[in-house]
Amino acid sequence: MNLFITDLRLLRCSGVSGGDRPSLPAAMIEAAMAGGLVDGMPFILDDDGAYDIDLNRFFRACPTMGVRSMHSVKAYARDILTWLRFLKERRGGKTVWQADREDVAAYHAARRLSGVPHRISAASWNRNVAALEKLYRWGVEEGLIRATPFTYRHVWGGSPNGKMPAVAIRSNRAREPAARPHDMRFIDLERYLLFRDVGLRGRLPNGLDDPSWRGRNGERNALFAELLVTTGLRLEEASSLLRIELPNQADHRSAGERLIPFRLPAAIAKGNKTREVRLPLRLLRRLIDYVELERANAVAVLAARMAGSELKMPVTMLEADRHSALIDDGDGPQRVRLDLLSPKNRNRLICQGDDGTPEPALLWLTETGLPVTAATWESIFRRASLRCRDHGIDIEVSPHSLRHTFAVHMLEMLIREQIGTVLDSRNGTTAAAGDAAYCRMIGDPLQKLQRLMGHASIASTYIYLDSLEESRALVDAAIARWDADLVSTRGR
Repeated sequence: MNLFITDLRLLRCSGVSGGDRPSLPAAMIEAAMAGGLVDGMPFILDDDGAYDIDLNRFFRACPTMGVRSMHSVKAYARDILTWLRFLKERRGGKTVWQADREDVAAYHAARRLSGVPHRISAASWNRNVAALEKLYRWGVEEGLIRATPFTYRHVWGGSPNGKMPAVAIRSNRAREPAARPHDMRFIDLERYLLFRDVGLRGRLPNGLDDPSWRGRNGERNALFAELLVTTGLRLEEASSLLRIELPNQADHRSAGERLIPFRLPAAIAKGNKTREVRLPLRLLRRLIDYVELERANAVAVLAARMAGSELKMPVTMLEADRHSALIDDGDGPQRVRLDLLSPKNRNRLICQGDDGTPEPALLWLTETGLPVTAATWESIFRRASLRCRDHGIDIEVSPHSLRHTFAVHMLEMLIREQIGTVLDSRNGTTAAAGDAAYCRMIGDPLQKLQRLMGHASIASTYIYLDSLEESRALVDAAIARWDADLVSTRGR
């Protein structure tokens, strides 16, 4: 069995058969499009090419069941594919709809109780169970199966303060409650600056230039890292920005203005949920400098390389502003909103530069003028981390760890600001006033950070509380005070 991803571009591309390059008839393309194909949607085929209609219909139903991110749908597909292969190879060729509780137990033994090279973590197991549970619950609702292959228990849960009545919660027994949460990596400011300057810019740990450095994109890479750590953007969000979407500096020249509100396009945000990002004016100025200098040079290199030829399967942007664009993907011009363009479509966009030269519409370009992919940024950060370790700096930084770094330090500063506000406004010492102060000190900063990070649930934001230096300091101080009280008590 194999996993495939739908690519609607290929419907209009010529294939190669026996030396010929036949194209699909227009009627066939139209029929395929009318069938409800979704670009980027995963589907699974058996080894003989067989297509399970019900199984693949589940993936198409995922966006209507709360799984709106295509990355999440693809992750579900990968986990389900592993389960299908296990059933076929180890459970007598059972289909996905024939699995029972014994198959789940055998799967757990193979995935969690086998030797180290093949054993997965409890967190990975729980993620796999979540995908299968959603599949089988959907199967029950659709009448494909009578019951899921999982067993459940009911536990009672309610609000901690007792204001909400306790309710019975259905819990999957296959889940492992002792699973460790996802390791959240972040770095402090000093180590970030070392990573930026030594790893990305190619300097020595003492700050001097390294004569052996051969990198050519150090300033671009450092600027990209600065964007991530300053705004908390996800890798795909930052790498999918269009040049034309940068705010106009001329619109933000009022006295004392330092931060610019920037509305992140919904199509590149996780779960298609837009949010407002606060972009420092000094960072915007650096981004504009990059566009006018380094990026312009890359566009010129691309123009020289592509003279007399064309980019593969582009979507031409005929005209655009920061909100919409007139594009032509081969079916004639049509106006679309920029916030509806997916990362994949943005990667294919070609626009006219200021001098009329065709160029990719994306903000971040390689030195040869092509879009920098998310995978390329991952590779750049890995090489930068390796360079740091070669210079005695034990550090491992990924683009996502800079998002965590932003979150931890932002929460720390939000709490500090909120504490100051609460102390200034408190006018009583009653328990109610104390409760209100606590809610304002802790709840408000978490909710602000939740909006900045684009978390669907505040539970995802709570993980950053454990990483605050103040939290550890408070715990240490409390333990020291407790110890002092014990000593003083014994001495009486």
